[in-house]
Amino acid sequence: MATRGLSPDEIKLRAQRTFDKADARRQEATRAMEAEQLERDAVLQKTARLKALRLAKEAADAETAVIVAEEQARAKAEIAEAKAAARTAKIAAAVKKTAKVKSAS
Repeated sequence: MATRGLSPDEIKLRAQRTFDKADARRQEATRAMEAEQLERDAVLQKTARLKALRLAKEAADAETAVIVAEEQARAKAEIAEAKAAARTAKIAAAVKKTAKVKSAS
């Protein structure tokens, strides 16, 4: 920086302007870093909220799957019991019919 031919007041004024510009750049950098940190914090909060929602949904889905599986197992058991009862009734009817035929002869 050339200061030849300048008065001491002009030199001080230039120095003050240079200092003020540097200070303004530092302040702007600080504001930018704070804004970036706020944005990062917002992203982290959103990520945590979405993770909690996803985990809750997965838990609910797992619970629903267990309930559905239990209902399907119960329905299969009821069908198997009904088939067994029908077979038993059919066999009993056949035995009764056979016994009538034997007693009639």
